Amino acid sequence: MSLTALRLHCFRNIADASIEPAPGINWLAGRNGSGKTSVLEAIHVLARGRSFRSGSIQSVIQDGATTLRVVARREQPDRLLGVERGRREWRGRIDGKETRRVSEFARALPLVLVQPDSHQLVDGGPDVRRAFLDWGLFHVEHDYLDHWRRYARLLRQRNAALKQGRGDAMLDALEPAMAEAAERVDRKRERYVQRLAASAARVLGAVDLRVPDIVLEYRPSGDEQEGYACALRASRSRDREQGFTRIGPHRADLSLRADGRLAAPRLSRGQQKLVALLLKLAELDALQSGGDRPLLLLDDPVSELDRMHFDQLWGWLLDQDLQAWIAAVEHPPGAPAAMFHVEQGEIRRMV
Repeated sequence: MSLTALRLHCFRNIADASIEPAPGINWLAGRNGSGKTSVLEAIHVLARGRSFRSGSIQSVIQDGATTLRVVARREQPDRLLGVERGRREWRGRIDGKETRRVSEFARALPLVLVQPDSHQLVDGGPDVRRAFLDWGLFHVEHDYLDHWRRYARLLRQRNAALKQGRGDAMLDALEPAMAEAAERVDRKRERYVQRLAASAARVLGAVDLRVPDIVLEYRPSGDEQEGYACALRASRSRDREQGFTRIGPHRADLSLRADGRLAAPRLSRGQQKLVALLLKLAELDALQSGGDRPLLLLDDPVSELDRMHFDQLWGWLLDQDLQAWIAAVEHPPGAPAAMFHVEQGEIRRMV
């Protein structure tokens, strides 16, 4: 799957631009602030409904405009996707039909993003790693979203009951279904982590990333032997004091160990970036092995990696059957790539 056309309107400093990308590597070169990363950001907004650079869509809309627009055509199969975002409103169309579900865009446009703060997968909080697992599962197991939504709905109901001081009868009614949903989510995450570990091993066999021996393990929040039903009942008193549910998949984590020890405190920032890159490429491999052909978005890998590791990544990319979008200050290292020059919001194809 690849994009055959991309159009941006009032997206940061890009007033209006149309791009006809190549099916392989597309290299966006330009000075800092020229708008090259905004192209990657626009693809992300189209696919995920939000920016990876800002929590506010208002900061993404061009100064003086009220809305932004991103439209793309993808192939295999051919589909036309478009979103229009204002400060409060959101409109989306897929093949001319309106949709309000971001999940439909995410399903139609799977992607893997590698950016400068990807190291947060290693040294960030558990919420970063849970989101990483959940996005991968969303594409690999298409019923996962239904299970997660069911669990999230029951979690909200239990939390509301705790805050309102509702009696045991209400919790007795909620917790069996919540425990079942929690166990389904955990089982799917555990299987996916095993799949991710196998993908990481394949990536390391093809890309010489100088990282310590990394072990991935899913860490549920709760006693696996006791089970969630018993654990939720046992935690009621403490949960009432806190006003929220303290155990469950919403508190789980992906454990990363390097040479047998926790990775974050052991690794340097440079090593953390390499481990994060490994995880992202493993995610890409897992999605491809599941039948998807995601886009790969790489924001400034030239400055994030030393020359040896960038050369390793570049050689691997040239062998992949995928569409990659790379934003960088420098020009590509003399290998096949569609070259775009970005300057002050203007995008011009060079090759």
